[in-house]
Amino acid sequence: MSKKILIVGASGLVGGEILENLKTTNNELILLSRKKLLCENSINQIVIDFEDIDSLDTNLKIDEIYIGIGHKLSLSELIYIKKNNRKSFVNVDFNYIKKVAEFAKNCGANSLGLISAIGANSKSFNTYLKVKGDIEQEIKLVGYKKIIIAHPSHLLGKRAGEDIAMNVKVFEKITNFFGFLMIGSLQKFKNVEAKKVAKAIISKMDSVEEGIHYIDYRYFKNF
Repeated sequence: MSKKILIVGASGLVGGEILENLKTTNNELILLSRKKLLCENSINQIVIDFEDIDSLDTNLKIDEIYIGIGHKLSLSELIYIKKNNRKSFVNVDFNYIKKVAEFAKNCGANSLGLISAIGANSKSFNTYLKVKGDIEQEIKLVGYKKIIIAHPSHLLGKRAGEDIAMNVKVFEKITNFFGFLMIGSLQKFKNVEAKKVAKAIISKMDSVEEGIHYIDYRYFKNF
């Protein structure tokens, strides 16, 4: 059965892979982004400043939504975000996500897939992980019947038009090497390819019934 699917963040690593995978289905795709993307004319694109999400027409019919947006952070900011940068981070990773989730629900969506992060916890002292945990809790209150939350660790992949920074390349080489030592419950902290995360969350969305479901590397590795 064909569905109307909204993808928020198709210009990002996982969002772009979600788009690539869903393009091969018979579903109707709608993209919500800050700028128009190069893709098939059959894909409906809504270009908007995320500050103006409340102005969107809720007469649009949506069955499910994938949210893959997030404020771009350096490796060091995953550990500590300076106070003067926290407001913009919270605005994207909490306020914008909450708004698009509410918008899609008002358009009839009952299923939501969210790209979060391993270690997300609303009680964390780490700003990055706390905000990720806060938005997960907020999403649960919106009223979706099915919620799939992906908890990837460091994402592997290259954004279109961007070079991977040298410090990131070094980090990935080191952590990929030590990843072989991560077994059992430690597997969830392994680096993971964005395309695996995308395939995994789509598969989970299609294969489970109602409820809240979490997936991490132990599920991603099968794709």
